[in-house]
Amino acid sequence: MYHGEFGLNMKLGYGKFSWPTGESYHGQFYRDHCHGLGTYMWPDGSSFTGTFYLSHREGYGTMYMKTRLFQGLYKADQRFGPGVETYPDGSQDVGLWFREQLIKLCTQIPSGFSLLGYPEFSSFITHSPARISLSEEEKTEWGLQEGQDPFFYDYKRFLLNDNLTPPPEMYVYSTNSDHLPMTSSFRKELDARIFLNEIPPFVEDGEPWFIINETPLLVKIQKQTYKFR
Repeated sequence: MYHGEFGLNMKLGYGKFSWPTGESYHGQFYRDHCHGLGTYMWPDGSSFTGTFYLSHREGYGTMYMKTRLFQGLYKADQRFGPGVETYPDGSQDVGLWFREQLIKLCTQIPSGFSLLGYPEFSSFITHSPARISLSEEEKTEWGLQEGQDPFFYDYKRFLLNDNLTPPPEMYVYSTNSDHLPMTSSFRKELDARIFLNEIPPFVEDGEPWFIINETPLLVKIQKQTYKFR
């Protein structure tokens, strides 16, 4: 059951939607999706308050559970980046998260050392630090034969260009974005709803950012962190 604003015959704006399972969501909608700021609640009493992107937790938010509280960054409904998990006794795990795993603690060790104190290893730190640019994230390299592959779009997230579009009004009979192709322009339209009053996610503040850790997973985490900075 939905109570709220409509536009273009879709849920568009602020509203509240409840499912027969007892789950409910109140917050911003866009094209029938939970998209923007909102709160999702489950029958067991747990809830998430934060940013949603095409009905998935995306960006910063707070997950309230029976015995724990997590505040941090999400991507596609999973913990993905900096976050703090607080336990009933007041103790906390603080660091970088990947799903339910804490992969890097954000704490300083008194006995830590730096390579700067060991000149014999200076060759390891003379190279220029790598950098990342959010504007490059959406660029995809296509193989020579992929454009002719009839099954190519079944497993690729984005269409090659905006001229190849899904059937008109597809949203009327399908809102499951997990298996639908998406054009670059539509992705920008969705981003504009999320970052309405903020710096657009793919506009650089200046020079690209330095990469602290070049491990592939941590590079993706840093991009997600910069995107929702």
